[in-house]
Parts: sequence; structure tokens; C-alpha cells
Amino acid sequence: MKASEIMTKNPVCCWPSSSTLSAALLMQETDTGIVRVIQDPFTPRLVGVATDRDLCLYVVASARDPSSSWVDGCMTRDPVSCTEQDDVSLALDLMKTHQVRHLPVVNEKHEVVGMLSLGDLVRKAGIEASVIAAVLQSICQPAHGPKQPIERIITAA
Repeated sequence: MKASEIMTKNPVCCWPSSSTLSAALLMQETDTGIVRVIQDPFTPRLVGVATDRDLCLYVVASARDPSSSWVDGCMTRDPVSCTEQDDVSLALDLMKTHQVRHLPVVNEKHEVVGMLSLGDLVRKAGIEASVIAAVLQSICQPAHGPKQPIERIITAA
């Protein structure tokens, strides 16, 4: 089965110069935790992805103003993707190897045409539960530890 057969077509996109607020509102409106970042409104070439986690760490944890901070500052550049013609088994391998639950689907011009999620593979591709469980286990393995020590602040009430 090909990625094009089960992908979500025409996923929402923003561009690097979009505010993080607008990206978060797109996520809220479409009930998703990831948005594709395209070059600009007129060039749908994939240049990155931004997740709800990216926005949280970049905006909230750093006390930035979401209306004056840009997606460019927190997006993952040149994300792993698959093509419309790729088999879903390749998509699963990419998800497992790169520890991601979503893959942008691009055409031959590297333009975004869809999005493939682990959920799509479960619901639409008939992948066996044991295979999905193995991929999910791999995805959930920590890639690395915290970048800096985490300090607990205890305040007296």
C-alpha cells in the first residue's frame, strides 16, 4: 500500500515567518499537534515542521510573546519525509528510525501533499498490532537526556 492511499491530504501549513501564535491557533483549529512549514505562501516546498512541544519549549518555557516570536525559531528544519509513492512499510521504518509519529508526504518537487501519522497506519493500512507496538516502543525511547539539570523550586505557602 502506498503512502498516498492513506495519508491526510492537504494538511495545514505555515511558513517560517509565521508567528508562533498563528501556528498554535492552526493546531487548535485542526486538532493536531504538528504543522508543516513551507517556504512561503506561494511556494509549498517543505522546509520544516513545528510541533506543539516545539512551541511550548520555545515560547512558554522561554517566556516569549507568541505574537512576536516566529516559527523559524523553533521548527525542525529539513524533517524526514516520505513521498506519495513510498510503501507504508518504508514510512514505518522512517518513523521508527527517526523516532517520529508523523511524516510529511511530499511530491517530486518536495512540495507538501499530505501527512502520514502512526494513527493513519493503524486505522487505514491494516498493520499488525505487534508491528505498531514495536515501532511505538522505538519512537518512545529517549534520544538523549535533559540538556541541563532540572532544578525544583519549592515555595512556601
